[in-house]
Parts: sequence; structure tokens; C-alpha cells
Amino acid sequence: MNSEVEIECEVRLVTRAAILIHDGKREAWLPKSQITDWCDGPDDAPGLGTTSVFVPEWLAVEKGLV
Repeated sequence: MNSEVEIECEVRLVTRAAILIHDGKREAWLPKSQITDWCDGPDDAPGLGTTSVFVPEWLAVEKGLV
């Protein structure tokens, strides 16, 4: 069973395959295929802004986010 963690962050960039987040301490690229849930942001900047993302715990640890 895989544990998930919620990361409160700012989404800075969005590509077709990944998002760049900043959690207040560091930036990290997260592959969209590993994100189970996140908000798409305001209509004028889809995907950008403050949100929470849910990712597997192993990925959060690997990226230094927990």
C-alpha cells in the first residue's frame, strides 16, 4: 500500500508532463503521472497559484518535500 502526502505549495510552471512547485523552502518538478489530485488554479492562469498537491510519500521524500 502506498501512502500519499499533501503538499501545500505554489505551482510556478506547468508543462504537458510535469508541474514545478515551490513549498516555501524549495522548488521541485513533480510528474503529473504521480499526482493524484491538485487544483487547476484561476481561469486566467490555469494550473498556477497556491494549492495543495497529493503525491506518493516516496516521491515527496525523494524530492525533499517532507
